[in-house]
Amino acid sequence: MKSKRIRYSALWLSALLAVIFAVGIIVNLGLFFYAVISLSGKSREPKVSMYAEMLEHTNRGYLLPAEAADKLIENHYWAMLISDTNGEVLWSYDKPPEVPEQYKISDIAAFSRWYLTGYPVKVWTVEDGLFVLGAPKDSIWKYPVEMSMDQLSFWPVWIVVALVCNFLVIFGVSVWMTGRRYKERDAARIEWVSGVSHDIRTPLSMVLGYAASLENDGEIPEKKRQQAAVIRQKGEEMRSLVADLNLVNRLEYAMEPLKKESLSMAALVRETAANFLNADLDEKYPIEVEIHPAAAALQTYGDRALLVRMLGNLIGNSIRHNPRGCSIRIELGAERKLFHLTVQDNGAGFPDEQLTLLRKDTKHEASSGGGLGLRIVKRIVEVHGGQICFQNIPAGGCSCTVWLKVGDKR
Repeated sequence: MKSKRIRYSALWLSALLAVIFAVGIIVNLGLFFYAVISLSGKSREPKVSMYAEMLEHTNRGYLLPAEAADKLIENHYWAMLISDTNGEVLWSYDKPPEVPEQYKISDIAAFSRWYLTGYPVKVWTVEDGLFVLGAPKDSIWKYPVEMSMDQLSFWPVWIVVALVCNFLVIFGVSVWMTGRRYKERDAARIEWVSGVSHDIRTPLSMVLGYAASLENDGEIPEKKRQQAAVIRQKGEEMRSLVADLNLVNRLEYAMEPLKKESLSMAALVRETAANFLNADLDEKYPIEVEIHPAAAALQTYGDRALLVRMLGNLIGNSIRHNPRGCSIRIELGAERKLFHLTVQDNGAGFPDEQLTLLRKDTKHEASSGGGLGLRIVKRIVEVHGGQICFQNIPAGGCSCTVWLKVGDKR
């Protein structure tokens, strides 16, 4: 049914949106980590190891090359060397006055991880002691992070779980939004069709009434009466078209309650064929009915009115497409717990465009000439859980075969 196809379309659209959002999250995370790594790798901040190795111990004391000293001044950094024996400052360069001149082991342990009198510092061990490189206050954020190996090995699992949860949330929101959109569109269409049908019904009844009155009025010329008859016939066709439109709308959106019962397919076929034969006063459309013995005593479980409508539309399609007349053959058989009902004629056959649309199960209406009636046939078969096949006969004409389940109420 069309409602199922709409749900499948909504599901696929929601999945596509969810995948797009999930990929967007992954890409953004990747770009974030890439930026962090890239920026950290391209940092222009002075490196403590480089300055520690550049510090030279000469006869006149400790000396830092001029280029290195200029670099420190440019970045507003300062440096010092602390003795590993007594904690005294052996050498310093541009050290702030508030930074002490001597340290205990506990002091060194503290500022090596945190801050020294508010200055973020980095340390590096050298031969004569501990080299300290200080940065301006509030220029670097320091926070030591440590994690057990068990926690570290569990992080990939948490990342996968987080991504899956995000995907499910996004998918659920997408399904909800898409489903709501389709429901609103379907409701608008149903309301529009119902409104148009209701608006057409009243003026159409007046047209049919006046046309019938003129057609039966013996005081007007015969030619005018014939014209009134044409108006009446076309009006009845329009009324039938409106009824078909309402029916297919209800079937496609599961609005037509099925009144299922156990019924004889053989009796249904004979009764429907007899009604058409009785209405064919000119005998332009002879109907041959063949009921196989295997199907004669079997029943199906379905809506009688809809199944009669299905067969009537198939016979009516052959009549409408062949105004000069044609022979119609109806065959009912049963095999493997399935009825197979075939209606065929030796007329003009289905137009190629219409046959293509019917076989593709398209949502678009076929071209004029019974397209809506055949759509109704397909929907009736579908709501009964059956299958249908349309085809043209090489020798001329067309056929339609319907498969329905044999059995009582399930």
